Amino acid sequence: MSKNLKLKNDFQNFILSEDSKLYTPDEIKLINLIIRNFDSIAEVGTAGGKRAKLLKDFLAIDWGSISSELVIASTDKEAVSFPIKQLKKITIENFRGFSNQFFHDFSKPYTLIYGTNGSGKTSFCEALEYSLLGYISEAESKRYDSNKYIVNVATGKGQKPMLTVIDENDAEIAVSASPNSYHFCFIEKNRIDGFARISANTRSNQTQMLSILLGLEDFNQYVSGFTENIENYINTNELEGDKYKNLAQKTKEVDADRVSIETNNNNVNKLKSERDLLIKASKLEMTFEEIDVYLHGVPDKNGRLIEIDEELQNISHVHYDSTGLKSITENYEEILLSLKEYKQLREDLDKSKDQISFMQLFTALKELNSISEDNCPACLTPIALVVKNPYNHAVEKLSELGELAHLEERLEVISEEIVSKTTKLIRDIDTKIKFAKELSSSVQFNFTQDLLSQELKQSNIKNKVIDIEVLINEIKRNNESLEVLEELLNFKNSEYKNSSQKKDTLQEEKKHLKGLSDKIKNIQTQESTYKKLISDAQVKIQEFDKSNAKLISEVEIEKQQVAINKEFVSAYKSLLTKLKKYNMELPGKLISNMNELTRDFYNEINKHDSDFELLEKIELPTKPEDRITAYFKDNPTKAVDALHVLSEGHVRCLGLSLLLSKIVRENINVIIFDDVVNAIDDDHRGGIREVLINSPMLKNKQIILTSHAEEFIKDLENQVGKRQYDKLITRITFLPPEKRIIRTDNISTSHYLTNA
Repeated sequence: MSKNLKLKNDFQNFILSEDSKLYTPDEIKLINLIIRNFDSIAEVGTAGGKRAKLLKDFLAIDWGSISSELVIASTDKEAVSFPIKQLKKITIENFRGFSNQFFHDFSKPYTLIYGTNGSGKTSFCEALEYSLLGYISEAESKRYDSNKYIVNVATGKGQKPMLTVIDENDAEIAVSASPNSYHFCFIEKNRIDGFARISANTRSNQTQMLSILLGLEDFNQYVSGFTENIENYINTNELEGDKYKNLAQKTKEVDADRVSIETNNNNVNKLKSERDLLIKASKLEMTFEEIDVYLHGVPDKNGRLIEIDEELQNISHVHYDSTGLKSITENYEEILLSLKEYKQLREDLDKSKDQISFMQLFTALKELNSISEDNCPACLTPIALVVKNPYNHAVEKLSELGELAHLEERLEVISEEIVSKTTKLIRDIDTKIKFAKELSSSVQFNFTQDLLSQELKQSNIKNKVIDIEVLINEIKRNNESLEVLEELLNFKNSEYKNSSQKKDTLQEEKKHLKGLSDKIKNIQTQESTYKKLISDAQVKIQEFDKSNAKLISEVEIEKQQVAINKEFVSAYKSLLTKLKKYNMELPGKLISNMNELTRDFYNEINKHDSDFELLEKIELPTKPEDRITAYFKDNPTKAVDALHVLSEGHVRCLGLSLLLSKIVRENINVIIFDDVVNAIDDDHRGGIREVLINSPMLKNKQIILTSHAEEFIKDLENQVGKRQYDKLITRITFLPPEKRIIRTDNISTSHYLTNA
């Protein structure tokens, strides 16, 4: 056995729900492909397109080998009638919680099993489930391999229970697992809980509630895992094939190459007219190629552009701006005259030293007049009392000494002239010496360096007179060298003037030729590019069929695959439509023709409720869009949405009523309640006890019931008399486990009369 047996069985029920003749060959191939890879497909859903991508992989691998004949065995077909009368006995060992051998004889109609959580009740029910169905629902829901799920932890072993049954011919036989035959034998707490807890505000939610109750939830999820948009993952358009696109792109490139050849030939022809225009503009009376050589040269000879650059490099670029020798001579002659006057003024002023002192005194007195005009500045005698006013006397004497002041002013002016002219003279001589060095002239100068670095000021002119005279004498002594240098500078400046004109001419020529050069290079570059494009295109066209022979073959294969993909997608969509329709309609089919049975069970379970809570009738859905409609006894003509108006407790009772009705309608002889009573509230448990023991609808049914509610088991035992108890009821108590060993008590009972 493996995982997903229940899902696979549900899927096969769908397939067998229609005559195989109604399926197209491609639909049958798809069915067979799904069954072949069922576990892998069941593990994934629509998230990330995982199932669609997986189907795409299986399509590529399996489609060619898949039969178009349905491979589902006839033994998988839905059961027509319940094949057994009752369970006979079971032996369990190395199964889930059972490590030691456990034996039970189902000789009585009722087997009541009590035990706390973890004591082994569920393991017992799973042993029955595994024997009758071939799988365990809990393992299936977790996608867990049942062979691993049944292994006992203590022993590390897993064995299939041995269950025998009484068949329709009253023979005791080993049971054969059949999900379709025995699925509805089991009534589980979780299914009733799920039925009650989902909101029924929408029709889809109501369908979901019924699916949970009927054990179809996993199948619902499996069906919803098939995407509607399979073509998003499997290509059905040959124009979208990777190989086709590649070839189409390459074919476009070849077409483009043909256009490229034509276009670029036209471009080459257009360049010929540009060549002719350039030849005219050059005014050189040469061909295009000759102009190119003329401008750019050949390996052993430079072109005209390089020659122009060399000529420009050799042209003088310096103008020597210096004072002429004549101006220098005039300058130092003026300096000599100024020095002569300076000396005379110095001599005259030296003779008037005493007068100068008096002049300085009288000048000071004159300036003190504004500070102390009322007193003598020397003795502080009031002016009115002195013999002679000192201030007035100072003014008189300064007037007499005015000529002396004039001499001093002239001396200052002459000194400034000497400083200014001598400084210029030194600068001019420095410039001459600098130019001589720059020109590497053979002219030799003999100057005392200290004289050329004199720092002249009016304040020190008196001490520099001799130095200045010496400097002028040195200039006179170097006059011949200065004349030679002047001739050289004049020659260089004349050469500079003439070269400027030549430079302008060369630069104008260079500009014209550079324009021609740029146009030539542009034409040559374009021509080279166009010819290269033409050549490349010609090569591509020549080699296309040869180089793409493999791709062309692959495109043909891809077309065949796309044709297969179309068949697959068409089959997928049509089969998925049938599958989803079947899935939506299945709950309604499973509960069809059960209106009266469901009403009767519901009213029996709720017999102790008020009349207005009991049903006059109930209409179960026959189509997916239908709702469960109820008519209550207090207003039997008014239809209401049952799942909308019923309390949660009553919804649970309705769920149990539906399952019991299914059992009766299908003539199922064995009912296995797995902790179901704990899904029903206390108010309705009494009604359930009476239904289980007294309902004529459950007459001759074999009932196995587990519960961890000891009070319910006790009340159920006491629902029958002492004589009946021994004939009808077997009680098994699962004791709290010691270590990992299940322990049972088959003797104890809560029946009052038996214990009395």
